[in-house]
Amino acid sequence: MTGISFTVDVAVRYKGFTLVEVLVSVALMSLVGIYFLTSQINDAHDRMVRSVAQDVLTLANSSMAYFVYMGEWPDQSGNCTGLIDALDAANAFPATNSDGSYTGAVDSRITARCSASGSPVGATLQITVQFPAGADDDADLLMGYLPTSTIDTSGAQPEVTHYVAAPRRATSNRYQFYKETLNSNSAFEIDKPSCGSGDTPAYMVIPQSLCVPGTAVGLGGYYFREITPSDASKWNLQLMVANGNNTGPGDFFVIGGPVPTVPLCDGRNVEVGAITYCE
Repeated sequence: MTGISFTVDVAVRYKGFTLVEVLVSVALMSLVGIYFLTSQINDAHDRMVRSVAQDVLTLANSSMAYFVYMGEWPDQSGNCTGLIDALDAANAFPATNSDGSYTGAVDSRITARCSASGSPVGATLQITVQFPAGADDDADLLMGYLPTSTIDTSGAQPEVTHYVAAPRRATSNRYQFYKETLNSNSAFEIDKPSCGSGDTPAYMVIPQSLCVPGTAVGLGGYYFREITPSDASKWNLQLMVANGNNTGPGDFFVIGGPVPTVPLCDGRNVEVGAITYCE
């Protein structure tokens, strides 16, 4: 009996990625890589623009600190064009350029100026950031980080200007108190306060003791008259005391006498309290 044999052919198929699938995968990976790379670049650029905003705010804070101490903006007499140089000299902010400007990130150029004096709100500080030509997006981005600012893209180089109001009522030297002794001219000198261009220096004085001649019928009053000071930054105030007749300005006299001597009351020096301020 002839044997019957069976042959079974098993076809083994190996399945992998087709060329189209590989190309699609590479394209997707490339898109993801481009997305994350673009995101990283945008984040880095955003951080650079934010650093420009921080430069502007630091400059504004340094300027206000100067104003609080001095009563005016740095270089206010020069319309604040030398503000950054003045702060650089005070070790409060660096000036990186010979023209007194500061160069920040993304090639930005920072300058300052202040408005004319006489405004009801005082001199307003304006800090301007100028970007390179074509950097309108940077200017728009900076506007989002700087409140109270304006943008100008009409020129070749876009500019953002940040406004800083004068802290007029915060000046530390608004009131200064003095206790002075009358000299041989029955007078004393005090320094005029530095009020800035928006205020006027003023003073109030009160003598702590007064003497009148024995022949006077009573004390009719007193006043201080301004006489020539040693320099223009001071007031020289002379105490004039009424002799009791009270008929006119001629009834006031210098209590030191016709011969210059240091005026005394009961053997003690005459002291005067004074307050200087800006109004």
